[in-house]
Formats: sequence, C-alpha cells, structure tokens
Amino acid sequence: MVDLEAQRIRDEVIRAMAEQGEDIESLGLKVPDEAESVSAPIAMPAWERVAETAADSREGEAAEAQLSDEEVERLFLTAVFDDVRAQSADAKLVQPSQWLKAGLVPAHFSAEDWEMFVYEYLEDRRAERDARVVAASATPVRTATRAVGVPRILRTEEEPESEGAATAKGAEEPRQPERSSEASEELRHPERSAEGAESKDPERRDSAQDAETPADPPCVPCDDIVALIGKHSYYLYSTERMTDAYARWSFLASEDDRVLTFVECVRDESRKYPRPMEASSLSNEPFNLSADEIDELWRTVRDSGAYPDLDTVAASNGDVYYFSTEYLTPAYAKSLAEWNSVERDMFL
Repeated sequence: MVDLEAQRIRDEVIRAMAEQGEDIESLGLKVPDEAESVSAPIAMPAWERVAETAADSREGEAAEAQLSDEEVERLFLTAVFDDVRAQSADAKLVQPSQWLKAGLVPAHFSAEDWEMFVYEYLEDRRAERDARVVAASATPVRTATRAVGVPRILRTEEEPESEGAATAKGAEEPRQPERSSEASEELRHPERSAEGAESKDPERRDSAQDAETPADPPCVPCDDIVALIGKHSYYLYSTERMTDAYARWSFLASEDDRVLTFVECVRDESRKYPRPMEASSLSNEPFNLSADEIDELWRTVRDSGAYPDLDTVAASNGDVYYFSTEYLTPAYAKSLAEWNSVERDMFL
C-alpha cells in the first residue's frame, strides 16, 4: 500500500486524465473527492498500469474511445498478479478481500464475482499447463537407430527383369490424355481455377478461414501464481518470490488454527530436514507467538492426545525443541538440538 503522498499523486493523475477528456469510468476508476484522497489509499501497481494502458490505447485515437470489458479484465488481472508478486517479495500472502480497497476490482464486477473470476482464470491456466504436460509425455520418442525389418543379409535378391519384359512393360503404359477443354479454360481464366482449387482443397479453405478469424489475445502470465484454499476464501502467492514451505506456514497462520499450525510445522521440520523445531522459531514471522503462548500451545497439543508422535527435548543450555517420533528418535533429536544450540557455536 502506498503512503498518503503517493495517494495524493495518484488522485492528481486521475483528475488530470478526466480533465483531458479521458473516460475514467471505462477504466474502472472514478474521479476521487477530496475526502477520498486521504482515506482510501490503493495499491500502486493498479492505477499506474491503468494510466499507462489508457495512454497507450488512446494514442492516435479520439478521446472518447473506450476499452472493451475483455481489455479491462486483462488490465486488472495483470495488476492483481503484479501485486501478488510484490506482496510475496515482502513475505505476505494476498487475500481477495483486499482487492476492493486496493482498487483492483473492475467497475463491471462485484468484489465477489471478481474474486471468483480470478480463481477460475488461474484454474483454467493450470489445466492448460497440465494438458500440455500430458500431451508431451504421450508423444512417442524414437529410440531405434535404424529401420526394423529383415536383415539385408537374409533377404533373397530379386531376379532382374529381362530386357524384353521391360520393353513390354513400357509398351503397356497408357498414353497421357490430351489437355481437355477444362485446361484451356483455366489458361483463359486463371482466377477461376484458383478459386476452384481453394474450394476443393479443405486445408487451403481452413487456412483462409483461420486468417479471417481474429486470434485470441495472449493469456496474462500467471504460471508462478499459486492459490491456497482456506476456510472462507483463498490466498495467492508467487513461487518466484516465496517458497512453498513459507507460503504454507503463512497460510496456516492466516487461518488462525494454532494447533494445526504447530503440528504441521513440527512434523514438516522432522520429515524434511530432518531436525527438531526450536520453540523460539514460532516467535518469528509469520507466527509471532510469545513464549507463554508457545508453552500453552504445546500443553494443548500434548493434553489432547490426538498427536502421540509429537514430543519435546531440551538442549543443555535450556533451549526447548519439538519433534515427531515418526521421523526422529528421541536420542537423535536431542543430539541435533544440542548441536544447534551449544556445539555449533564452538566451531564458528
């Protein structure tokens, strides 16, 4: 989100566009009031891209020319995905509920409809990528270096034809028919023959039709955008700016299910690395739990009896760790905790 100074500049740009005859409403914007200029800051990527596209689309055209709904949708999709990448670089997930306040919802959409439109767009692109992968894996790959068949050494050589037989064969060949009146008609009217050939040749006819049909606009790049489905909505992040593991942790923290967050994080650390999870790590982003909250959370998990594989160990300096016995033995977990909290500093 931009600060108030950037918001003021943004409002001045929109007012200037309106004074020059630009159709602001067709871009999903409106001329801000003085009160709105202070109270409703929006994301920079949205209005910057809207202003840039508006200027490009009107170059050499009348001032009243408008963008189509499809062009506006592509414009806002690009702004949404750019905002997701920017937020991911700042270690934050994006929720669709933020888009209306950020100015990332086109005028011809409600906030709920736009939320579903973006999700369906991402799902369609993902299905297309999956289909391409399946098609590529189904393509046969030739591994033979030579033709398969009877080896040449085992073939019986054919007897050469006699000279008389060759002459007789040549004598039996039919004579070429003389050019008909249709051929002479083609010479006199070549344009007719071209039209007839095009109508008879389905490939040429299809290519001509394809040339007349306008090509679909290219898809908005979004291969790096991933959606995580929550209880009430979904969250977006960019795999180019945020790891899947951190996105998962942020997702669990945003869903505010502390027990599930604790259990998944402990098991994930024990399985993936493997190592026990230091209790103090839950004090960092994106969890931000206090020491008392962490202790209370562990007691809740332990007393529930629903997670018998989770256990705790402590290093000699008192640092507390949690681990899963499905992936680490207590002795191994304790040695790793001791190394991380005490012994590692001795060798640095």
